[in-house]
Amino acid sequence: MQKLGGKMAEWTGILYGFYSNKPINEVFSLLKKEMGKINYQSNYYSAMDETSLFFFKDKNMFEHHLNNGYNIDMDGMGCFSVEAKNADLHGLATLFEYEDKSDFEPYDINLNFNNIFYYVLVLPEIVESSKFCLTLYNEFKKILNA
Repeated sequence: MQKLGGKMAEWTGILYGFYSNKPINEVFSLLKKEMGKINYQSNYYSAMDETSLFFFKDKNMFEHHLNNGYNIDMDGMGCFSVEAKNADLHGLATLFEYEDKSDFEPYDINLNFNNIFYYVLVLPEIVESSKFCLTLYNEFKKILNA
């Protein structure tokens, strides 16, 4: 739960996690440039070992977010954010898809990465139910892969 305006609010937003070797400052710079093309502005936040960019179209959208959390407005758009931090990744994962292909039986792979970056894209809706969110999700993946 997060406290907004003196009252408790339910957690909102759909979280999508990504690991990447692309540095945070580069990702944030490219994302701000792309979102500027659709007239979104951003606020930068930093606390302890995490940084984030919070995106909104205008003051009304920002204030609506403060009162209602992440949501899609009448125009099918809404606020979103990206949280980022340096991370290590040591684990075991099952590979179901590789380079957009899934024509093989899933198998386990070991992941051992030091000093990479972890990103959380926070969207107002799931990508399957919102064209706007799907566009943001795909744009974020494009930036990470550029």
